[in-house]
This record gives sequence, C-alpha cells and structure tokens, in this order.
Amino acid sequence: MKISNKFPPGYVTNVFSLWYMAGKPSISSFYSLIPEEPNIKERPPITTVSDWLRRDEWKQKTELLDAEVSKAMQEKYLAATVEMFERHADIGREMQTIAVDWLRKHKDELGPGTAVRLLVEGVNMEQDTASIPEMLKKLKSMDDEKLLNEIQTYLTELPSELDAN
Repeated sequence: MKISNKFPPGYVTNVFSLWYMAGKPSISSFYSLIPEEPNIKERPPITTVSDWLRRDEWKQKTELLDAEVSKAMQEKYLAATVEMFERHADIGREMQTIAVDWLRKHKDELGPGTAVRLLVEGVNMEQDTASIPEMLKKLKSMDDEKLLNEIQTYLTELPSELDAN
C-alpha cells in the first residue's frame, strides 16, 4: 500500500483524531468532515484517507484508545456506584435517627408497628449498603487476574448460598 508523503504527519494525526472523535465512521460519512491541510490548501483524496484508515498504525491506535475509553468508563461507573451506595447508607442512618427521635418524642402517640417498621427499614438499608462501597473500592484496585479469581470464588460459593435459601 503506497502511503502519500504529501501530507505532513501532524495533519495525518489530526485527521485520525477527528475520525476517532467522530465515532469512527465509514470513509464515505467521514470524508466531508476532513479539513484542508493549511499549507497545501487541499484535502487528501478519499483513496488516500481510506489507505490511512487501513493502516496497522491506525488500527493499533484505535484499539489502544478503545481500551482506554472502556477502562475510563468502567472507573466512572464504579465511582458513581460507590457514591450511590454511600448515599444510600447515609439515608439509612438518617432514617434510623428520625425513627429514634420520633420514638423518644412520641412514645405514647406512635403505634408500635409503625415505629418498628421505620426502625427496621433504616437498619436494613444501612446493613444492605454499608459494606458495598468498600467492596467496590477493593474490586476497583484489583488487577485483572485477581478480579477474575474473586469472581470465580464468588460464583463457586453462589450455588451453595442459593440452596441454603
């Protein structure tokens, strides 16, 4: 495959970046987005850009960027999940505080069923969510091999836990 040397490497890199940021569209969809090279004052022919897209260098760069994007998205998702569970644990503790305050102030007015339900729900919510953020932080810090081992251990223990219920 003959590679045109007419266009400077910086321009070719910019075309790659534009293509990647546009969502890696087909050449026919992408070609109209390519700006002229400022010094040459022209765009590369569509066949040249098509050749660039098939280069191993561009394929490798694409795979590397895709992996980085995937990792960043996973980290963002984990961080959002940890934040959500921490918020739920805080709400559970607040529910308990409200229940206990209510019980103290309205001992004689409150039906026992309502007070107990509020207290139990607050305790359950805190217990259900309190350890999850710590576990997710631990999983996030593991390398792939340790993470796979942890998942395998969990999956091995899961059937016996299901049988017990």
